[in-house]
Amino acid sequence: MRVSILIILLFYYQQLYSQHVSSWYNTENGLPQNSVKAIAKDKYGFIWLSTDNGIVGYDGSVFTIYNKLEVTNLHFENFYGNVLNDSIIIYNNNDENKILIRKRKIQSITKNTFSKTFTKEKFNFLKRISKNSPETKYSSNTKYYIKTISGRYSFYNNRIIYTDEKNGQTKVPIAAVDLSTMFLYKEALFLTDPKNRKTYRIYKGKPTVLTKAALFNDPETKIYWQQITGQTFIINKNNIYLLNGYKNDDLQLKFLITYKNFGNQFFNSILYDKDFKRLYLGSVTKGLNIVQLTQFFTAQKKIHFVDEVSSSSLPFNKNTIIDPYGYEVNKYGLVKNHHFGINDKHFMFYDNSGNILYKNDDSVVKRYKSSQYTTSHTIHFPGLHGFFKSENQFAVSTTDLTNSYLHLFENQELKTINATFKFTGLVNSFLQYNNDELLIGCSDGLYLVGLKKKITAQVAKGINVKNIIKTSDGQIWITTNKDGFFLFRDKKLFKMPLDQNLYLNSAHYILGDSHGYYWISSNNGLFRVAKKQLLKYSENNKTPVFYYRFTKNDGLLTAEFNGGSMPEAYSLKNGEFVFPSMEGFVFFDSENIKAYYPDKKRIYVERVRINDSDITYFSKDLILENNYKHADIFIDIPYYSNSYNLRVEAKIEGQNVDWHQIEIKNERKYTISNLNHGNYILQLRVQISPDGSYEYRTVKIKIKPLFYQTTAFKLIVTILLLFIFIAIIYTRTKFLQIRNRLLKKRVSSIKIALKESAQHLEAVKNDMQKESEYQKKLIEAISHDISTPVKFIAMMSQKLIDVHEVDLQKEYFDSIHQSSEELYNFTIHLKEYSDLFGTYDVYEKDEYPINEILITKQKLFNEISKSQNSRIEIIEKSSIYCQFNKSILSCIVHNLVDNAVKNTSEGIINIIVEDNQEKITLKIADTGKGMSQEQLTYYNGLYQMSMNDDIIKFRNYGLGLHMVIYLVKKMYADISFYENYPGGTTVEVNIYKNKMNGKTNFNS
Repeated sequence: MRVSILIILLFYYQQLYSQHVSSWYNTENGLPQNSVKAIAKDKYGFIWLSTDNGIVGYDGSVFTIYNKLEVTNLHFENFYGNVLNDSIIIYNNNDENKILIRKRKIQSITKNTFSKTFTKEKFNFLKRISKNSPETKYSSNTKYYIKTISGRYSFYNNRIIYTDEKNGQTKVPIAAVDLSTMFLYKEALFLTDPKNRKTYRIYKGKPTVLTKAALFNDPETKIYWQQITGQTFIINKNNIYLLNGYKNDDLQLKFLITYKNFGNQFFNSILYDKDFKRLYLGSVTKGLNIVQLTQFFTAQKKIHFVDEVSSSSLPFNKNTIIDPYGYEVNKYGLVKNHHFGINDKHFMFYDNSGNILYKNDDSVVKRYKSSQYTTSHTIHFPGLHGFFKSENQFAVSTTDLTNSYLHLFENQELKTINATFKFTGLVNSFLQYNNDELLIGCSDGLYLVGLKKKITAQVAKGINVKNIIKTSDGQIWITTNKDGFFLFRDKKLFKMPLDQNLYLNSAHYILGDSHGYYWISSNNGLFRVAKKQLLKYSENNKTPVFYYRFTKNDGLLTAEFNGGSMPEAYSLKNGEFVFPSMEGFVFFDSENIKAYYPDKKRIYVERVRINDSDITYFSKDLILENNYKHADIFIDIPYYSNSYNLRVEAKIEGQNVDWHQIEIKNERKYTISNLNHGNYILQLRVQISPDGSYEYRTVKIKIKPLFYQTTAFKLIVTILLLFIFIAIIYTRTKFLQIRNRLLKKRVSSIKIALKESAQHLEAVKNDMQKESEYQKKLIEAISHDISTPVKFIAMMSQKLIDVHEVDLQKEYFDSIHQSSEELYNFTIHLKEYSDLFGTYDVYEKDEYPINEILITKQKLFNEISKSQNSRIEIIEKSSIYCQFNKSILSCIVHNLVDNAVKNTSEGIINIIVEDNQEKITLKIADTGKGMSQEQLTYYNGLYQMSMNDDIIKFRNYGLGLHMVIYLVKKMYADISFYENYPGGTTVEVNIYKNKMNGKTNFNS
């Protein structure tokens, strides 16, 4: 009776947990060799494999192969040691070498310091047992033993002897005929006798017989046990069970999965990771099979020539659903075929009487509940696109291929139309928003329809609405075909953020559970997100949102869900969610679905690979040579779920302001490159919870400088160059001093003889040259300065003769009179021109106002300017006094104004004087035709000539400005020529108040 009950319970468990997905790994995708002899999980959560070509570490993403060890052979065997003490030991063939795995590192143990597991003892061999499986071979001439904390069990010649800590021996009165049926659980040894259907428990040498462990001594049962993991598995008829405890004289089992053809895979070792619900199966010939246990169930009909693609459906019973074809399924598969026939899969509803409505071409088919859905009635709608139900409102959408129409019906009979609304896009979804308004989702936007006033208002355009969903918490969501999904609140749309790969751009459907999460189906995965995160984002789009994605790695048969149907997803009475997918309907209880996040204590940053070399370890500081090209810094996390959900971010202080998410591919690493020498701090953070909490790690990076980039090298080179420079100066100075003394002796004798004659000749020459030059320059200056007024008087006289109007004659006469008077005043002071070239004194004894000179020149040229429709204006911010040679300054102003008047018609000539503490600035700015760029370059360059007398001699552009430049240099002043805006030329003269202002003597 007990056996029958146990079989029934096991069958129930089998149905409950039998769905799983698995992946094989071998030499083609990560392993160094296909014989996986042992599997263990260390203290830090990493998986280790023993193979015939090295040791393999696994972190859930990458297999790290250790086959460059200092050992005599790479044929490794079983694991020994204690995981909690961070001590995993493994030997290779014949115990030639011993390897210790500690702190995630592999190290060889010195041969002279370790004990072996296989030794010679008198007349036979002695071998330690730490693992048992059907593939284990036992020799009759070998003595075997198992070590425990309290003692040791020895097996030889079918006898069992227990040796305690004090070497006291106890003979166990049980024959050990088949050692492959034994296993250790905690400190107790268990041995099964399938022939006699008995199971023995031996504790410290004392045996007892178990009466309830019927499955253990079944002749078809195979036992897998490994001491280092403390796990025992029994395999019976392809069912895998895990020993889960011992209580009340009973070994308690946990059913894991049903594995078809288990015996054909030649599995040698098994490990179950309860943290991630993964089963690791090591084969001696095929590699490693990783099986993901799942709480997702994909219901498949498995009928020949009938696809598994699912769309709309309805809850049928407490744990079953029905689709438009009439297939009733639960999470395990087909329950019954009600034979509805082939219909449209996208629309299906219950009416208020429990009748089932679905679409077939241009008709709505109603199947009656009263006949157990065997009888039906068909309602025809030309151009039928879809039909909808929201609360008590029934609607049908039709199309004429130009427009679409939504017809609202009086009741569920779909006979009397209350209202019809016209749309340009196809109607895809329908929701009763309130008693007077409907939300309509179309292929060209979202609409709000008023029933009383029959008004249609477009809420959003340009989005192809897929579904309008009202979740259990009252929120309304809009999904689209390519524009993401939205929250509809207060008649406004709030666009939600997308996942990192933008899969939610085409989200299908949203369900809310009772634990604070939304579940969102898509074309590439099922997403879970906290409700409060999305709702907060609608209020502040700066708040983060974290999605968790479920795929085939989590037990789904496919990551592609189906969308665009009505209804699409819902919750059954038993609490299970149902979503349609491309491989069948997916059932799951959201309470049993676990999202996996890294353990904050199991995040390690200690390995680096520089320039594709071997991986090495570092502590807190990473030191790189200057010639590195790139360095891969590994973030070691024992994470065995979908790497898509592993969020690792990084930034380098001083280089990055924002966190940058690391793209997790095969290896979990952060690569640095192109960093110059110096010290850096790399910050890493890993998301460890669904609310966005992070665990941080910091790595200090030092990149060494090249020898010529060091401060010491730069200092030495600077001192050396300074020493060389000083040595050159000293040597050159000494050489010149010696040469200078020799020259002085030679010159001194000649100097005395020539001194008197040279002085005399030079004096005579200078006097004659100065006299001639003086007379020549004086005549040229006077002629130049009176030429313009005289020319103007001559021109006015000619006009006076030609004109006959009295008024014009009077005007011309006044101009002649005024110019003549000013010219007369000018000639009175011609004697002052004698000072221009003869004197070297550029300062007056007493100050005088500069304005006197400016007004005089304004009057002299005023009439000439008027004749050209121009005017002369003096701009002087305040009364400015100076002591500069009045004759020289007057000549400079005269020539600059003269030049401006000649070249300005219908314009303005501004004379500007400014004073500051160091200088007086005089500007003559006209709006005339202006100088060419060649002229500006010429006169600015002329001022830089060192030979001052050449200025007067060189007259490519006339005498006036040459004479001005000569006189400016005589006064130790500056002059510059540049373009005026918008037209004309500006000449600026800066006269310094101190005599020299650092300038070279004019006559030097």
